[in-house]
Amino acid sequence: MPTPAAPTSGSRAGAPWTPVPRASAPRAPEPQAPEPRAPEPRTPEPQASGPQTSGPPAPEPQAPEPAEVDEHAVPQLAAGVSLCGRYEGAGYTDPRFLIARADGQMVLVSELLYEVATHIDGRRDLREIAARVSAAAGREISPLGIGYLVAEKLHALGVAALDEPVGNAPRADPLLALALRGVLLPAKVVRPLAAVLAPLFQPVLVVAVLAGMLVADVVLVASGSLDPAFHSAVGDPLQVLLLIVLLISSTLFHETGHAAACHYGGGRPGAIGVGILLIFPAFFTNVTDAYRLTRAGRLRTDLGGLYFNAIYILAVAGLFWATHFPPLAVFIVLSHMQMLQQLLPLIRMDGYYILGDLVGVPNLFGLVRPMVRKALGKQQPGESAGEALRPRVRLLVTCWVAVVVPVLFLAVLLLFVRIPRYLGTALERGQDYWLSGAAGFANGHPLAGVLAVLSMFVLLLPWLGGIAFAVRTSRKIGAWYRKKHPRYVPRHRAPTTRDRLGFRLS
Repeated sequence: MPTPAAPTSGSRAGAPWTPVPRASAPRAPEPQAPEPRAPEPRTPEPQASGPQTSGPPAPEPQAPEPAEVDEHAVPQLAAGVSLCGRYEGAGYTDPRFLIARADGQMVLVSELLYEVATHIDGRRDLREIAARVSAAAGREISPLGIGYLVAEKLHALGVAALDEPVGNAPRADPLLALALRGVLLPAKVVRPLAAVLAPLFQPVLVVAVLAGMLVADVVLVASGSLDPAFHSAVGDPLQVLLLIVLLISSTLFHETGHAAACHYGGGRPGAIGVGILLIFPAFFTNVTDAYRLTRAGRLRTDLGGLYFNAIYILAVAGLFWATHFPPLAVFIVLSHMQMLQQLLPLIRMDGYYILGDLVGVPNLFGLVRPMVRKALGKQQPGESAGEALRPRVRLLVTCWVAVVVPVLFLAVLLLFVRIPRYLGTALERGQDYWLSGAAGFANGHPLAGVLAVLSMFVLLLPWLGGIAFAVRTSRKIGAWYRKKHPRYVPRHRAPTTRDRLGFRLS
């Protein structure tokens, strides 16, 4: 009987970054916000196992200054805002700084905006802040200029306010994000667990585990045990069920690897959850706090899940050589395939966040739209298409966009074209699983029945994910249309006029 597809894994939370991330992982007005680590993810991107915008040009200090701003006004930081310092290893020509909001979202801002936020303490007025910022920046910035930056920039980001309180700050809502998310392990459980597992990232242990996995793989392939193991495992419902349990448990262990790596570097991991990435089930870990770390610390967090996969494989390999139980060998092969899948940087999985941290751009998908517009000659005024990036980084990101856009477009197009065929196959397989499950329970074979029920459940998940993706896409299109046609009012919302008899006139 066919085996249900194993869940994939991300590394960022569903939506931890704002648009101006870091599920199994985010991440729009200026300045840019890094992406959720958690698919978004790594929401977080996060990080499915796990969490988002155009490049963030620094605001001009001589921006238009509203004359009505009172120089003696006292700006306030929004409740729960935390200044996190410089974003290390950034791929921008100018430094970038991180600000964390109370809702868990991180905002990436220019040095000038960060300097302004640094001097907002609820007591200093615009004149005093302007004097301090001017001294730090080495150039004169007027109180009205500071008022503009607070009222028009920091307020829009949900960081600070001048006259009116901060309302609903913008949140990351990427199209390719996790849908139907749910929490499996809350942060209060994940953090102690991460603290216990963090010592596994000692360099000596890392080298030993990777070397041990390499030796185990070579011995397993050379032994000729794989082909008999696949033939034995596929036809036995008990072994298939055990294989499913191993794959799910290893994926959860993968997520704890991201959390433990984040803790080892000095960050605070969040919850571990599950959702649907496009049409596939995926786990994620909220490790948005990893953006506070150095580039090495972020890369350790990105790779922590794969390292824990290696630990799991090494343990299962030892168990296989002790028992020669076929599903264990099959699991090792499938686990390696999952690891390779995670390294693809096409959607918000580990490979995406690894690439982002290598080049120092936390929101790669945020650059797709402006770069495509620029390539088509339709770049909007003031829109940054990577001009703020270093030349080498801009070249790498441009190459990534040139690969990702056609690949994802063709994949989605092919999916829609083949939906009728997939639907027919799904209905046929669903009927087969139903009959097989009923026969299994009726004939005293409960394991066969349970396997059929699981198969039906896994068969249903992609359709739920597809529906959620279609709904999100429709909302995005609707929002775009309303923005382009602000005077458009849906008929069911338009005011009506009636004559004296009550008949509708408009």
